[in-house]
Amino acid sequence: MSNAKSMLYRVRRLERGRVSPILRIIGSMQELEAHVQAGIDTGTYDRHDMPAVVSAIQRWLADGL
Repeated sequence: MSNAKSMLYRVRRLERGRVSPILRIIGSMQELEAHVQAGIDTGTYDRHDMPAVVSAIQRWLADGL
């Protein structure tokens, strides 16, 4: 049984390693989009620039860069 637990631990660790460093910082795209929208609503972020930034991050993550 300990071998199975050990293997599961290693698999989880490997899976965590596959997460993009950007996603480790921002959490998830949904969280980033919500944060950006809240910033746009309060006037902290520019309503024209920030959607372009979010789109660029989405493309970056999708392309694996």
